[in-house]
Amino acid sequence: MATVEPKALYGVSEAEPQSKYFTVAIAQGNFSDAASTAGGRVSPCVASDFATKPTTLAESLKVSRGNLRWKMMMQSLAIRSNFRVVNIVTTYSSDAGDNPITNLAFGLVFDNGDYIPTTGTSIDGSTTATKADYLADKIGEALNRSHTENVLVYDPTQSGSVTVNESSTTAVTAAAVSTNTGTIRDAITVTEVSAFAPNTANQLVADVSLTYSAE
Repeated sequence: MATVEPKALYGVSEAEPQSKYFTVAIAQGNFSDAASTAGGRVSPCVASDFATKPTTLAESLKVSRGNLRWKMMMQSLAIRSNFRVVNIVTTYSSDAGDNPITNLAFGLVFDNGDYIPTTGTSIDGSTTATKADYLADKIGEALNRSHTENVLVYDPTQSGSVTVNESSTTAVTAAAVSTNTGTIRDAITVTEVSAFAPNTANQLVADVSLTYSAE
């Protein structure tokens, strides 16, 4: 058996950055769903995405906190390399805005895999040894911090009013989703999809990944 590469169809340059693909799963059953700054978990969804919008301002604020954490997570992941998000799957008990998210899954395609470090220390004190570990750590850092930002919040008490907008810009604080860093880290699973990478010898280049340094 032999592999013949279609070199006439495309050129393969060792100077070309090699993309890497990772799948991410966050099991959120142990994250807070309280009507506090810790509540809301993490989700890309906003109030208008649900078939039934949140019925109270407290529930709507949870949705806004979850979306703010999604933004914080994206910012944390983008520190070393540009990437795009693919294949987002959110799991709720129903499509009503008063229900908390239970699971979140998505894919990350990084433009340059060499920019993703391989070593470091996770938020729970464990050793980071792979690129996937590093990404899980960056997600954990985002979910373990407190951040306040002005965001658009849906207010169901204004629904139907012709004089007041249903949504307004509000200062929202999203605190850590759990007081236990181990709970946060254990909920995050990141897996590299090795088949996404070039798989013939002439297309492979040496990995020159940086070692981890705290940002």
